[in-house]
Amino acid sequence: MGSKGYSPFMARNSAFSPYRLLRRELGFPAAVGAGDAMARSLYCGMKPIASWDCDQAQALPTGGVFNLEFSPEGNLLVAACEKKSIQIFDPLTHQRIYSVNGAHSDCVNCVKFLDGRMFATCSDDTTIALWDVRNLKKKIWSLAGHSHWVKNIEFSHKDKLLVTSGLDGSIYTWDINSYTEYNLVYQRVFHASGLMRCRLTPDARQMVMCTTGGLLVIIHDLNLATLAQDLHGFKPNLYRLMQMSRQLIPIAAMYEHLFDRNRKENRVEFVSDFPEVNDAEVVSALQIHPQGWTALSRNISHDDRSEWSCIHDIQPDEGVSDKSTRDCSPPARRPRRRAAPRRRPVRATRHSPRETHDNSSTSESSSQEQEGEPVTSRTEPSAQGATAPAAAAPVGPAGNNNVAVVGAQGLSSIQNDVWEAQITIRQQRMLREMASRGQVGRNFNMQRIMGINTGIAPPPPARPRAARPAPARLLPRHVDSDRLSTSPSMSGQTPAPADPAHHIRENRDRLLYYIEETNEGKGFIKELCYSADGRLVCSPFGRGMRLLALNESCSELPHCVPGLQGPTPMVEVGQSLGIHQDIVVSSKFSPRGPLLVTGCLEGKIVWYEPFSGEQLH
Repeated sequence: MGSKGYSPFMARNSAFSPYRLLRRELGFPAAVGAGDAMARSLYCGMKPIASWDCDQAQALPTGGVFNLEFSPEGNLLVAACEKKSIQIFDPLTHQRIYSVNGAHSDCVNCVKFLDGRMFATCSDDTTIALWDVRNLKKKIWSLAGHSHWVKNIEFSHKDKLLVTSGLDGSIYTWDINSYTEYNLVYQRVFHASGLMRCRLTPDARQMVMCTTGGLLVIIHDLNLATLAQDLHGFKPNLYRLMQMSRQLIPIAAMYEHLFDRNRKENRVEFVSDFPEVNDAEVVSALQIHPQGWTALSRNISHDDRSEWSCIHDIQPDEGVSDKSTRDCSPPARRPRRRAAPRRRPVRATRHSPRETHDNSSTSESSSQEQEGEPVTSRTEPSAQGATAPAAAAPVGPAGNNNVAVVGAQGLSSIQNDVWEAQITIRQQRMLREMASRGQVGRNFNMQRIMGINTGIAPPPPARPRAARPAPARLLPRHVDSDRLSTSPSMSGQTPAPADPAHHIRENRDRLLYYIEETNEGKGFIKELCYSADGRLVCSPFGRGMRLLALNESCSELPHCVPGLQGPTPMVEVGQSLGIHQDIVVSSKFSPRGPLLVTGCLEGKIVWYEPFSGEQLH
């Protein structure tokens, strides 16, 4: 229904209407939909009312404001800044009350409050710092463990664990209540190549991750204590490659039990559906609904020409059968298969012990990528030797034993290299395509991110084709040609149809809402945010911001009727453009009221509040 039908009702029940106040004074109950009308009037009336920048305050330059975070009570605002500092503000007076210069030795990326007085920051210097707002002259702890930029911090109130993730692809948990002489007790619970963000739902029952491969990974019924053991050796990119190629990859099929809907803890689900015109490649930003209903993400398309914001449903649906997520279509007709030749013995692989360890820090994208180990010692699971993972890893439930065991017989470690090489080749081809279009120079930050995650440096624009490494060198000469025919071709096409004996699991359609964004500020991550009630989304838009709702009434998600045609575009209910002098890269709603702040690359912070009169800024 359009806005015209709602206008009289919205006007009578808006936050600024005397009619609504009169009805409330007389004791009349609120009409159905009055809450939507009040929320819409408040959010649509938000205007910039104050701003702060270092020039105005005659302070040291802060650089870009990469992240903004309110305290749980909403009485403090902390800004993570590019030039190694954090700034603390009073949200009501819009004044800076404290500045910590040199908080890290590189730019600060994220701030997360653990409670009303303690917060954590992370930085490109690969460390995490703990702070107490009562004494900011010195950090409580400096945590070292990551080997590359640390981009995200979460806190599980259920487990009392700090959860951090970085561009090294690792997710660590830190027990802030247990510590040693040198560091806190911590553990690496998961590693995935191309990891960008990791978020927890408010009840810490789910973990959502986004990657540079256009994929969201949901872990339902999260148990951080057993996550490292349950997902030991699991490689999301490899499993996704099996789905996309529709070819059985034994090393990936071994982990089919992680997707079983009967699984009680740490059940894995992939989300890969995006708008038809959006070929999502790098999902760079991720936020969770205040009630844990949906995941809000922002991605860059494969051609690097468009950006999209999407809302996906992440709630576990108990009514969906596990069979609905499998590919049960009849296999395509194909020529009669000739008898398989007798298997020949395969030489021992040339892996180092570090590469054959299932819980090592090697990326699944390439054996070239190496990840540094933390300086401090910690207990690690015992290595399983240099044997193939297919023969050593547990298979899981009895219902999945046949698929894994049959595919794992006779599997050698060299085949694992072959499949992992497909990811490397695909990502390398993508970087070369971008280089041929001349996008390396103007998008160097994103190229640098891709290089870290894939282990492939951005290629020079004029590199001759003859200089490309030959993928065939990854294979020994005596590998059976019949076995090679089951691997995807270098062009991304599959030469042979899928094995009819194995039904490859399909991902559920989870996309609910979407909208196309401006493509300004390439190479920088733009942090979106939900309002405290989850009705609204603030999205950085060039040198300003847009307010997006699920419908024109600003209704909550349970009250929105899904479209019959599938995912629905989000509705723009407000905007404020040209307020900043540079690209807006961060935004945050207050948890206690209709207050919004945005930060840009120039270091300016702007406050927005509902106002029915003239614009004050």
